[in-house]
Amino acid sequence: MGIILFTVAVLPIYRLVKGPTVWDRIAGFVSLTTKFAIFLSVLGTEEHMDYLVYVALILLLLSLGSMAVLSHFLEE
Repeated sequence: MGIILFTVAVLPIYRLVKGPTVWDRIAGFVSLTTKFAIFLSVLGTEEHMDYLVYVALILLLLSLGSMAVLSHFLEE
């Protein structure tokens, strides 16, 4: 499962590092954090570690908040 998620995460990492605009980099960051949160929630569900699901939810909320703040300040 880890190999599949790593191969899926290669494109957002490339978009995060080499994005031509700042909006592409923000999209890459949000995509990467979403994939990492999915990985944490799947791992937490399979291994019966419920706290990993909570960590994934907090990570998604922080990612959403940072994207909203960055897009607000970059729009001006």
